[in-house]
Amino acid sequence: MRELNKTSMLLGLLWVVISFTLVRTVLEEWLYTVSPAVIPLIIITPVLLIRILFDYILKYDYFNKDYKKSGRQGPDK
Repeated sequence: MRELNKTSMLLGLLWVVISFTLVRTVLEEWLYTVSPAVIPLIIITPVLLIRILFDYILKYDYFNKDYKKSGRQGPDK
């Protein structure tokens, strides 16, 4: 079973909370002028990019130092 990258999950959750707060407070006037499909894209797309960045490009997990060795190089190594 594939290990979860806790760093990407934490940063993704943090992005969701911050972006939702910004959209609801700072960008509230702008919220009514754009299409309703844009708001989920603003919140969800960076979460996917964070996940790809930490899982496939950096291959780093701050909370699990053995993530690179155990989770990505196969069960033997």
